[in-house]
Amino acid sequence: MSAHEFAADSPENVTSLRESLDQAKRLVTAIGADLGAVFDRAGERLFLVDEQAHEVPLEQTLLLFLRLLGSNGRRGKLAFPITVTSRVEEIVKGSKLEVVRTPASLAELTRAAAADDVIFAGAVGGGYVFPEFLPAYDAVASLCYLLQLLAPIGKPVSELVAELPASTLVHRRLPCPWSLKGTVMRVLTERLRGRKLDLLDGIKVLDRRGWSQVLPDPDEPVVHIYAEGKTRESSDELAEELRKLVDEILEAAEAEARVSS
Repeated sequence: MSAHEFAADSPENVTSLRESLDQAKRLVTAIGADLGAVFDRAGERLFLVDEQAHEVPLEQTLLLFLRLLGSNGRRGKLAFPITVTSRVEEIVKGSKLEVVRTPASLAELTRAAAADDVIFAGAVGGGYVFPEFLPAYDAVASLCYLLQLLAPIGKPVSELVAELPASTLVHRRLPCPWSLKGTVMRVLTERLRGRKLDLLDGIKVLDRRGWSQVLPDPDEPVVHIYAEGKTRESSDELAEELRKLVDEILEAAEAEARVSS
């Protein structure tokens, strides 16, 4: 599994998951259930269907956990990869919760979750960690904690999800030869000198419009581009600016290689 694709899976497993979600939707409608839940084959990831038989987007499920934890008066730290939407900071503002960012890998996330003061960790992909139970993904534990958090609320899941802020995060995959990944990151750092950068993992550029980020994939010949602005249009604009920079660097490096050969 790629460090930047927390939900990556084989085509067969994706098909099986889709079939299970469709079945859950039918069951929710048939019996009038308040909530439907589906686990992946490994029992690590949790996928939700609301009482209207609508699949809850994974990013919204993550934000739902945060909203419920904040309303429950919990105190502690929450760990998320650097690529997760900035809406997590927005949701916990004014609560007793603090967001901690980690590099974009499952190993780093679970390592952070094992810290004494972390009460929850998660990434967009259906995996959630409740360290007081186990510092690793566990779908059954996640569902149990979710039901516990939902019990005193008295609102349907669809209504809670509708109240959540909408994320404008976009993600692009850009082909990049293995041999040029280092060049891309080095030259990009030079070109962005003078900009406000976060170098926790890859290169994250912050400005008044939002942020954009380049991450080399450790398993595939691609780089990932993430961007989140105040609107979807600004997110696309930020992503496109970074994509053009990467393209220019790749074209220059490939042209130099042709001349050298």
